[in-house]
Amino acid sequence: MAGIVCATRGGAGSRAVQEQAIKYAQQQECDLIFLYIIDVSGMDEADERLKPAVKEELYWLGRTLLQIAQRRAKNANISSEVVIREGNVQEEIRRYLRESSATILLLGAPRGTTTATFGDDAVEQMASDIQDQSGVPVEIVRPQEV
Repeated sequence: MAGIVCATRGGAGSRAVQEQAIKYAQQQECDLIFLYIIDVSGMDEADERLKPAVKEELYWLGRTLLQIAQRRAKNANISSEVVIREGNVQEEIRRYLRESSATILLLGAPRGTTTATFGDDAVEQMASDIQDQSGVPVEIVRPQEV
């Protein structure tokens, strides 16, 4: 499926990027996919007994966030699909972009971030890496821009 992939994670940046993705889908009349990645790699130090419960909560959060995104799209008369993946965020985004033949990836930046002069903030670096490695254009949407 070719189209717009909107990676979402919650927060003001995700709302802004979802709104931008919906706007693009309206303008380009193409597919819209909301993507959420569960990454538990940062839990290496956590008690092993807690990991399954935390992972389950992250899945619940992801499903909830994607339902909200899908509702926003539906309210704008745009159909959308939702996808939840598990693994390293950057690797899973790249993998999904290859599998889906996406035309663009939209990433939301957290509130309070600004475009770095040299493109060295974490979101910009991730976007640059994904674009270089996947060949898919990546656009960063900041909450104050929408």
